[in-house]
Amino acid sequence: MISTSSTLPRAKRYVGDNGVTVLHQDNPFSRAFCIGVWVKTGSRDETVGEEGLSHFLEHMLFKGTSNRSAFEISQAIEKVGGSLDAFTTKEQICVYAQVLNSHADLAVDILDDMFLNPAFAPAQIELEKQVILEEIQDVMDSPDDVIHDLFASEVFAGHPLGKPILGTPESVASFDVERLTRYAGKSFRADNVVVSVFGSARRRLMRRIRDEAFRFPTGTVKRGSRRLGKYEPSRRHHRRKLHHQHLCIGGRACSYLDDKRFALGVLTALLGGGMSSRLFQRIREELGFAYSVFTYTESARDSGLIGTYMAVSPTNAGRAVREVFRELKKIKNGEVSGEELHDTKEQLKGKILLGLETSSARMMRIARNEIYYGRQIGDKEIITRINRVSRDDLFDCATDVLDSARNTIVSLGPSSSGLGITRV
Repeated sequence: MISTSSTLPRAKRYVGDNGVTVLHQDNPFSRAFCIGVWVKTGSRDETVGEEGLSHFLEHMLFKGTSNRSAFEISQAIEKVGGSLDAFTTKEQICVYAQVLNSHADLAVDILDDMFLNPAFAPAQIELEKQVILEEIQDVMDSPDDVIHDLFASEVFAGHPLGKPILGTPESVASFDVERLTRYAGKSFRADNVVVSVFGSARRRLMRRIRDEAFRFPTGTVKRGSRRLGKYEPSRRHHRRKLHHQHLCIGGRACSYLDDKRFALGVLTALLGGGMSSRLFQRIREELGFAYSVFTYTESARDSGLIGTYMAVSPTNAGRAVREVFRELKKIKNGEVSGEELHDTKEQLKGKILLGLETSSARMMRIARNEIYYGRQIGDKEIITRINRVSRDDLFDCATDVLDSARNTIVSLGPSSSGLGITRV
């Protein structure tokens, strides 16, 4: 059971003598212990030819150390009922373990070994290339996945934020021990790492995490300084033999650091955040054009995007897009009642709080708070900020991101008929 943050102790922040930041929020209501190691390097930090290297490095951390084989790593965690997982984003790599708090020392040992003593065996690198090439192909075979990469590549044209996290078959095929070791060496630096712990932990263990484990070398991490270019809305069609026309409509939006993110969250929920949302009701329930239609956002430290996705019959694609723009225009024109705004905010608050009902979600929350804001933002503050979103805030946000002239449309399917967009 995860209690609300108002009943949990406040998260504590420590800095080891080598510069690693350690966060800990106790949870006396549960036996679960979750620890994550966050590296503040992601796919946006890759240079030409390195595309996918952050994700590849994440995979290779599981493939053995100088002390344990890949099997021994997974077996050690799983034989005590725990789990080990990881992900790579455009701005971070995270590897995390969840165990009973009686096995917390084991989780620390495993993660410390994975990061400090990776083997990077050439044979394992070659094997993992094949695994990731299959992963890339799996995405390419899934139009409802690849459409979002195509959309991001238009919204952030020419910038690493617009490139797929997995990389390309050509870049992945070029990775070797030297490149992997060099990339890990420049990324795994103490001031570039956050260790996040959620769960009951003895003081001795926390001192060990802070002072003995995760002894990353010191040194400054140099990040790419590529600025985001001016956003230019585009219309792009990618022809492929499919039964459906997959569509993304949207554009640039605010960053993690922009206070407008709260109004954007409300706007996203109102527009396409659930079965009662404007677009779901209109596109699916009233017109029957799509099985799935939703609006989503992605944020980075300096920018973000908002997109609406749907898959429709090619014969309905043009009309479906026009209907989306019609709904966008209604919101821009102020056609939102006080009751609808209230209900949307209640929905958003409920989703946020329910989404924090696991130890891993709490661990991730305190880590992201530290990485992006340098402080802990509690549930109460988030709820207060959502409650403060007014109709004027909503309309101002809608004016910024929903203007049809500022929207990019990306289409993937058999035809661009009725869309008036360029074929690729």
